[in-house]
Order: sequence, then structure tokens, then C-alpha cells
Amino acid sequence: MICNLNCVACPLAYLCIPLAIGAFIALKRYRGGLQKKRLASQLSFLLISNAAFVFGATGLIYTYFYCWESPYALMACPIGVLEHAFADRSWYLLVYLAGLIGFACIIFGRAACGWACPIGFLQDLTKGRRIKSKLDSKMRPLKYAILLAIPPVCYLTEKLAYTDICPIGGLTATLPYLAMEPNGYTFTVFFIPKMINVVGFFILIFLMTRGWCRHLCPVGAMMAQFNKISLLQLKYYEEKCIKCFKCAAVCPMQINMPYDNRSGECIRCGKCIDICPTNALAFEFRW
Repeated sequence: MICNLNCVACPLAYLCIPLAIGAFIALKRYRGGLQKKRLASQLSFLLISNAAFVFGATGLIYTYFYCWESPYALMACPIGVLEHAFADRSWYLLVYLAGLIGFACIIFGRAACGWACPIGFLQDLTKGRRIKSKLDSKMRPLKYAILLAIPPVCYLTEKLAYTDICPIGGLTATLPYLAMEPNGYTFTVFFIPKMINVVGFFILIFLMTRGWCRHLCPVGAMMAQFNKISLLQLKYYEEKCIKCFKCAAVCPMQINMPYDNRSGECIRCGKCIDICPTNALAFEFRW
């Protein structure tokens, strides 16, 4: 029998289909030198994230949001590690988590959101609307509240409380597992709330650009404050700027560019650099 990659349980089919679709859509949307490099990076990390059938479990932690229970997921989600530390009283995990996230973010800031995270890649493909709303700015601290709530809730319940309802886990783990092993999945009381959150996730990212990153991602909240002190900075040369504000018009996080170039909301995507007609913005390592 000749393999035609049509088996739902085949890891090659599981990887090739979303990669092919994603690449086809993305090629039309990624314009500019940095954006093409970013697309290559995002596709590479998507491939790596789902390559556990090649490498096996690594014991490492993603520096972005991706569910470790996803079929063929290679590494652990930072939030899952945080949950286990408090639910299982495994405090050494906090040292490991803080060290790995801190090391990556002290160098690159929140760049993983723009260059590595598969959920960020999905949001780039959906190309949500740009909106101007006071509610948007008021809701941005919500991701920090979610991050702060996870440790005490997991400690008190002794459960992975966030994982039970996480829409990313529902999208990357629950639904693929159901597709591959429909008779082996055990439904719990959290299945419906999780699926409701998955639907809400898609509504949010179609409503606004990077809606998940802006408002709800606890990993983004974990990394955001490193932007101010990271070695990689988005440098603004005011003497070159002609105040055309094209950078603000393309920013997916709708930051007050070019002035708020060190914002914790910046995902280092580089769209502002590619669009600037006078090279007033550039990535620069500050040693």
C-alpha cells in the first residue's frame, strides 16, 4: 500500500496539512524582508512544536504558549509548569521556569510572541480587525490578573485549574486527540466550558489583531516586562522620523508607535521596521 498521508493519526499528515495551508495563506500577507524571515521562523517553530514523534519528550519548556498535552508536542507549556509547581507543591519547578523564561526574555524580550509562538502565528493568519476602543486599553491588564490568579487557585484546589478550561489546550490538545482517538477520550465536566472558550478565542482573534496576546495570554504577561530591559531593543531614531505614523498603522498590538517602542505589549514583529520609509526604526542589541 502506498502512503498518501490521509490517515488522521499519521504525524506527517498532522504536520503537513496545517503547514501547507499556513504557508500558502501567509506568503500573501508577509511583506518585507523581516516579515519573510519571521514567517520562516514561525513555520519552523510550528514544526518543532509538533515534532515529539521524532525527538520524544525533551523535558524543556516552551518560551511561548503551547499545550504540552497536544499530540506530538515536544515540550512543556510554561503555564502547565507553573500549575504543577503549586498544585503538586513541586517548588523546584519555579526555579527552572523562572530561569528558562528569564534567560530567553532578558535577551529577546517578548519576541517569542512574534517569531515563535504557533498561537501568535494563527492570529497573524486570521488577520483580525484594527479597532479603536477605550475598552481595549482597559482590558489589557486582564492577562496579568489571569497570571496572578493561577498559582493560588492551583494551590488551593490541587488541580491544574487553568488547563481544565484553557482554550489553547482545547485547540491544540483536546480537539486533535478527539480526532485521532474518538473512542479513547474521557469527557469531563470541563469539556463544554473549554469548548466555549475555544469558540470565544476565535471570536476574539477575528474581532481584533492579536486579541489573545493583548488581553488573555498569561505567558505574554510573564514576558512583557522584560521588554524594557532586554538586550534586543526596538530602536527609534527620532532625527530620521518624518512623523508619517505608518508604523502605528501596521502595529498588530496597536501600540503608540513610534514613541512607545519599549512597551511591554511589543511583540518585536518588525512590521514597523519594514514599513518605515526613512529607516527610523531598527532592531538593535544593547550589550
